[in-house]
Amino acid sequence: MNIRSGLTANLAAHPISRTVVVLFIVLTIYPVLFVLNTSFKSTAEFFVNVWGLPKNVHAINYPKAWLDAHIGEYFLNSSIVVGISVLFIVIFGAMAGYALARLHVPFASGIMFLILSTTMLPSESAIMPLYIMMSRLHMIGELHSLIIPYIGWGLPMTVFIFRSFFRTLPEELLEAARVDGCNETKTFYRITVPLMLPAIATCAIFNFVSFWGELLWGSIALSTSPLKTIPMGVIAFKSQFATDWGPLSAAICLVLIPLVAMFLFVQKYFVQGLTGGAVKG
Repeated sequence: MNIRSGLTANLAAHPISRTVVVLFIVLTIYPVLFVLNTSFKSTAEFFVNVWGLPKNVHAINYPKAWLDAHIGEYFLNSSIVVGISVLFIVIFGAMAGYALARLHVPFASGIMFLILSTTMLPSESAIMPLYIMMSRLHMIGELHSLIIPYIGWGLPMTVFIFRSFFRTLPEELLEAARVDGCNETKTFYRITVPLMLPAIATCAIFNFVSFWGELLWGSIALSTSPLKTIPMGVIAFKSQFATDWGPLSAAICLVLIPLVAMFLFVQKYFVQGLTGGAVKG
């Protein structure tokens, strides 16, 4: 009776689970489809026909957003900032994670706890002291005023993910490399680096998504600078053009392209990272 009751409950739960998943997908995808649809409308048509398909396709919204609103320039700035930040986060995080997982560092668990404890405080609490410190170092107003804090903010979780991943590697694999004459540096680069693509993909996409749309610190650090990143550019575009919905929606679609492309490119390794070493340890 218990087995039969369990099977009946599972069968009854499947339609409910599927309905919840479908609703979640619709709620997630619909805003993207709405913005994509609006990007091909004129502003006048948007107010007349908000929900319908465009009667006349205004593809000119995209070059207008890219050139007239300088989205291309902001796109380049964000690419430089986020690309450099993610690169250094992955490099430093991988080395720190390997050291804490495999080099028998004293109190490694305590060190990891201290690193993770920095994420317990809201990032807003660090804005004022960070601004004062970087202002005294004359680092405000340039792109590196974003890169350095982004690296610091992205490292704690990245170190944790890499440490969890390295702890899942067989010790025999590393011992074999040491027996063959590899020191710890050669073991790291020759043995572990080729194996950690899932962890790299997981860390890269998490940090990329976090910093590609970061607005608070960017608007503070670059408040007196002509340099702008994508989020600041979209807000300036809205204010400057009095909410021209067609080009504004086109700008948002252009912002989404790198996120979608990156996720599709690393999807295979990203899933492996979530289901493998990135969640163990």
